[in-house]
Amino acid sequence: MSSTVLEPTHAASISAPFELQPLAGKLGAEVRGLRLSGELDPATFAALKQALLRHKVLFFKGQQHLDDASHQAFARLFGPLVEHPTVPSRDGTQILELDSAHGGRADSWHTDVTFEVDYPQVAVLRSVVIPPTVH
Repeated sequence: MSSTVLEPTHAASISAPFELQPLAGKLGAEVRGLRLSGELDPATFAALKQALLRHKVLFFKGQQHLDDASHQAFARLFGPLVEHPTVPSRDGTQILELDSAHGGRADSWHTDVTFEVDYPQVAVLRSVVIPPTVH
């Protein structure tokens, strides 16, 4: 795989201040060289949103600086946050904790609210603990 910089695909000239590494055909890309926050400048966010529309799933490594508040601030760039209609959020946030280490919700089916008529356009997931892989 070769690394590519996001190129504008529309008439608007949006340059990307980050690098994209496509992962599998037309689905998924790793974003490199971008520190996530709720304070991304509009041009950077526009390029990021364009990358999301193009690749459908984006992965960001090395974002350990994100806590619940900054995670939500970044997610708010996409629009208003949506409360889950059937599962309570954690500590007054809109964050659902999926914990497979303690028999939690990550071990059961979930749908990211796609069963709603007006479902959210984006789900922003943050891994806090990544278990080792087994090969």
